[in-house]
Amino acid sequence: MKKFSRWKKHIIRDAVSLASVACILTGCGKSGGGAQDDVQAEISDETAESVQTAETADENAEPVQTTGIAGESAADALIDFAALQEENPEIFAWLYIPETNIDCPVLQSVRGDDFYESHDAFGQENDDGAVYIELANLASMCDFNTVMHGRTGADESGPFAGLYQFADPDFFEKHESLYLYLDGNVLTYEIFAAYERENTSLLRSYDFTYLEGCEEFLNDLYSIRDMTMNLREGWEGVTPYHFLITLTTQREDDADRQFVVLAILTQDAAGTIDRIVAE
Repeated sequence: MKKFSRWKKHIIRDAVSLASVACILTGCGKSGGGAQDDVQAEISDETAESVQTAETADENAEPVQTTGIAGESAADALIDFAALQEENPEIFAWLYIPETNIDCPVLQSVRGDDFYESHDAFGQENDDGAVYIELANLASMCDFNTVMHGRTGADESGPFAGLYQFADPDFFEKHESLYLYLDGNVLTYEIFAAYERENTSLLRSYDFTYLEGCEEFLNDLYSIRDMTMNLREGWEGVTPYHFLITLTTQREDDADRQFVVLAILTQDAAGTIDRIVAE
């Protein structure tokens, strides 16, 4: 795996649960040998102290009601994948964007790519739907561009309504990071673009399995001339060897346009994110 062209050292409060991980999942063709040591190395002394403090907190304190199926919330580092997958085995990740309402499970359905467009994380019919990826993407997060979908309702309901906050230049400038939890890993991404585009499928418009398709997407991205587009400086050198995540949503009253937030992987705590790029 090529080194990232830009690396920021984050102290991630949300990664504290990794300190007690007993077994790190291997993935994407990379060996898991020594992964636990790699995870520990990612956690600073300062973070380790906060973990110890949290563990010795008052055991009699009442539990805080949080947002997840089993009371999980990334804001409180309470992601219990065993409990989540007992409720719905199609949950493979948890997405958290600080200071938005996006703190929710991510799913991939074998019943159809649009199943969670109209079903919640329990698999029950729900107009708000859930956050999901299509079968064309790997749940291991090893693709060049993993596209996540979520609805925005007319009354600003829906799991991805908070994405529109990134249309505001000030909010975009002050909020750089999003976090994706996997079972045994936490991935940190930096948000570097937010803009509206034609409501077409990215996965059907670009073949991200080949170098040519990745480069075509990047060329199109940087050729956009839209004054409403927010683009963070310092990421002009993104290549097909990076790992991107694209969050997409659309308003019910504007079916022709979709709003996307694009982020790039900057930290892989367990060291399992890798792939071979086909020329």
